[in-house]
Amino acid sequence: MTALVFEFAPELVTVSILLISAVIMGNLAFQAGLGVKRWTFLGLVMGPIAYPLLNTHKRFAWRRAVSRSAVSIKV
Repeated sequence: MTALVFEFAPELVTVSILLISAVIMGNLAFQAGLGVKRWTFLGLVMGPIAYPLLNTHKRFAWRRAVSRSAVSIKV
């Protein structure tokens, strides 16, 4: 009887991590109201490293939106 041996394929693992990261980044960008294609592509290219960039961009976009709506008028 021969044992089945599964060879470890690092390329397959890397590609699957990048694809999963792209899907998650696209979903998070959609939920935050950011550009979905841009963040999906960035997740596909950079992988999980792009997640802190997304969080920073999301926070800056939120602060920009809040500061515009909270303008006080001096009389």
